[in-house]
Amino acid sequence: MYTFFAFTSMNLFGQVPPPGKYDTINYPEDRKFINSISNIFDPSLSLNDNSISIGADGSIAYGLEEEFQKFARNGMTFKSVVSVPGTELVRIFNGQTAIKTKVADVVFSTPDGDLHFKVIRAETYIKDNGKWYFVLGQGTNFLTQEEFDEYKKAHTTKN
Repeated sequence: MYTFFAFTSMNLFGQVPPPGKYDTINYPEDRKFINSISNIFDPSLSLNDNSISIGADGSIAYGLEEEFQKFARNGMTFKSVVSVPGTELVRIFNGQTAIKTKVADVVFSTPDGDLHFKVIRAETYIKDNGKWYFVLGQGTNFLTQEEFDEYKKAHTTKN
């Protein structure tokens, strides 16, 4: 009798940018600053509250104040965001516009305890008078392939 074992591995972070595809070295000082931004809720990153955020739930907030109000209405306060290693990508265009993408673990405090989300984030920054500002962010709930397959089964209808 023979026993056969098969070992497989799965890339859990299919959102890792392809190596060498994008310019990741131009504007090194600007890149260093944008890479250091982990919390877009820092008021110093707001250009006259001129940002728009699209939440993982599809809601839109026009400015950070409105986003904080949305959290409060849902009984949540922002606690932390941590980028998943290897998923951050910053692209800078003409030294004035930057787009940062990443997978992040986001935590909110609620009266019932901490609420955890894994999201894929896209953030846009502009440089105005020599300073970088956050102007647009969008988060999408992250699903593993298995979670997506289950979601698809539960929400597919036959014509």
